[in-house]
Amino acid sequence: MPVTPNALSEMGKFDKVVATDEERPNPSFKETALPGFKKAVQGRRAIRIFDGVPLPEDVMRDCLRDAILAPSSSNLQCYELYWIRDEEKKKQIVPLCLGQPGVETAGDIVVVVSRVDDWEAHLKKLVGIMTNNGQRPLKGPILDYYENIVPMLMKTDRWGFNNIKRRMMFWIRGRTQPTPNGPVRRADHRIYGHIQASLAAENLMLSIAAHGYESCPIGGIDSRGIGTLLGLPPMAEVTLVIGVGTGMPEGLFSPRTRFPFSDLVKEI
Repeated sequence: MPVTPNALSEMGKFDKVVATDEERPNPSFKETALPGFKKAVQGRRAIRIFDGVPLPEDVMRDCLRDAILAPSSSNLQCYELYWIRDEEKKKQIVPLCLGQPGVETAGDIVVVVSRVDDWEAHLKKLVGIMTNNGQRPLKGPILDYYENIVPMLMKTDRWGFNNIKRRMMFWIRGRTQPTPNGPVRRADHRIYGHIQASLAAENLMLSIAAHGYESCPIGGIDSRGIGTLLGLPPMAEVTLVIGVGTGMPEGLFSPRTRFPFSDLVKEI
């Protein structure tokens, strides 16, 4: 059980500088970063037809580096990005994406995979990095969070005993104070994993746009077939496939359509 009343709030009391002022957003970003960011966000479209030419390798690697800077719950980074470069596998994945031209004509293909099944291995690796392999042990709320709270939230078992334990714990605690409502079941963990993978996917597509190239996220796929093609373990799940390249003019099938701002953004 946690040893601090609320490890999440207690961690906010530390006074630590983890980045310089130049690295963090500041008022100068409005002049230096915002114009390019606006171009990338507004220019990113789902392009359905590419010219088939791969991106320069250094550009693609840089975009993938940006992708893994995406936010990640508890910093567990429970996802993988499969950059498919083998020409035979590129051909094999097309029918698994139902022959969609956004994959068939792409110069590069990235498969975004949820790996929530790897949470325990990632936790161990993360703690090793944070402690410099045990030389700087975690203390206080941070130790409590990673040693007690994260395993309590993430651990599952074949018979669902941990699910029942979590459900009871959340219910009892929720009667007297604000309490998370999950994750409880395997379904909750699946949602968690796909959220982490989707955050990385969005970073990737925005970076691709900022580098002057285009992308197409594709969710209508044979995810099990793709998992088999990539040799994924049974618990790994494909979130989506992203076609990447230089888009052709005919690759935009329609003008951009979005609902009115007030339909999606609620001010209360």
